Amino acid sequence: MSRIVLRAVGDNLLHKQVYRSAKKEDGSYCFDGLFEHVLPLIREADISVINQETIYVNNRDRISAFPFFGSPTEAGDAIKKAGFSAVTHASNHALDKGFSAIKDTVDFWEKSDDSIVFAGVHTDKKDADRIRVIDRNGIRVAILNYTGPLNYHIIPPLHPYCVDVMKPWSKGRITRQIRQAGEMADVVAVFPHWGCEYLYEPIPAQKEWARFFADAGADIIIGTHPHVLQYRETIVSADGREVPCLYSLGNFVSCQINQGTMLGGMADVSVVKENGKITVEKADIIPLVTHTDENYSFFTTYPLSEYNDELASKNKIFAMMKKNNGWDVNMEYLTKLFEDIMEKRAMETSIYKSPKDIRKHNRRAVINAITGRNSKG
Repeated sequence: MSRIVLRAVGDNLLHKQVYRSAKKEDGSYCFDGLFEHVLPLIREADISVINQETIYVNNRDRISAFPFFGSPTEAGDAIKKAGFSAVTHASNHALDKGFSAIKDTVDFWEKSDDSIVFAGVHTDKKDADRIRVIDRNGIRVAILNYTGPLNYHIIPPLHPYCVDVMKPWSKGRITRQIRQAGEMADVVAVFPHWGCEYLYEPIPAQKEWARFFADAGADIIIGTHPHVLQYRETIVSADGREVPCLYSLGNFVSCQINQGTMLGGMADVSVVKENGKITVEKADIIPLVTHTDENYSFFTTYPLSEYNDELASKNKIFAMMKKNNGWDVNMEYLTKLFEDIMEKRAMETSIYKSPKDIRKHNRRAVINAITGRNSKG
């Protein structure tokens, strides 16, 4: 019998405050501190995955934050140093800097050693058709990554393969990839970037895509994009398999000052192979919390089990949430929010009830960012 543990975290969302905290005197960046307190959880896993929400750029003049992100490649250096096995890049921000930034990102990973796999973005069709497979303890896991939203960006006509997308017209390709992955690997793990931001429950489109992925042959589905946690459920596929679906892991790190955005999650999946049969024994979520100090001088993420009220009292994100909305964010608040999300109760107290509410919020946020009034960066 063989067993592996797969762990994954959500959006590595690098706002201007995070850049500033990581910038060194010589103009370079060091993001190692983001992972300091979750390193044991990452390194004890056989396979670990992170969603890199923001695309990389080589040109320092192109580094930027919300609403159009471009991140220094040192963010990738920190991911490598932390020991992640795979990075997913298909996100709504993948085309924020055009095809040239996708090339920067792919070049960065291709020049790295083979210990880390990247998925979701490509510079040529051959790479877009390649299925990423990681082998640990005799269990082969395929990593597939697709994004629904693209923030109104248009896929470059000369590079139609540059971002793996989940659109009605791409279902045939996705089905073929999942089936090919199933022939190459024991476990097909699909990482969709989907849903509606800031909603604690999946929207109908997520449910429909989850059913599609399961019926096509996915064994585990782990979602990102909403910036808040969403619950886990088991989908019974057309062929009778039980497929765990973790709809959203929320943010791994960010400087979003909003309900629930500081509370993320780490997927904790256990897979067993015995007599050639694969069983997903466990698919849980470990709660995480983003922490910074009174001056945004550093950012890091803690397991909620290692956080405390003293740290919470010094977290400027929480102070801003208190100032702006009157929320007292402490261990009681965070623990209850996690429980409410997992038990499908969080929408009862959410300030956002529908995608319509989110569209209004996002329009204001973009206008404020462009005019310099947005605290997110």
